[in-house]
Amino acid sequence: MQLKLKRSQRTGGMLGGKVIFALDARSDLTPDEKGLVSKYGLGKLVVYDSEARKKHGEAAYGHFGEGASSTIGRSLWKNARGIASAAMMALSLRITVEGLMSGQHVECKDLDELLGAEAAILNACKNLNAYLETAQTFDGREEVVEF
Repeated sequence: MQLKLKRSQRTGGMLGGKVIFALDARSDLTPDEKGLVSKYGLGKLVVYDSEARKKHGEAAYGHFGEGASSTIGRSLWKNARGIASAAMMALSLRITVEGLMSGQHVECKDLDELLGAEAAILNACKNLNAYLETAQTFDGREEVVEF
């Protein structure tokens, strides 16, 4: 497996003075590795969730939790806010193994978040590689471990 990372930046914002950091990541798997990903259902594994996705998810759960123990009017309001937060969460960035295989573009407002995303992707690829190596050992071979 190979992981290809490409960093870039652009200016954005209302006046074009804000720097937006970007990372393009794509994993190249051999045909055997792709087969193992498919066979063991590893494509849906989450590699990275953006900070915005985490924030909206926590807000949604909070609103739904508060709505469960409130009056009817307040409950409806809290549930509506929970649904709105859940919708925002669904629109926020989530990278899966399948997404990484097809290529993923990540944009961040600060360098710290970009480095966090890159580290998460690198760590996930190391874990995926370990899964794939382990998956190849289910061929009936015997392993002897001495203590």
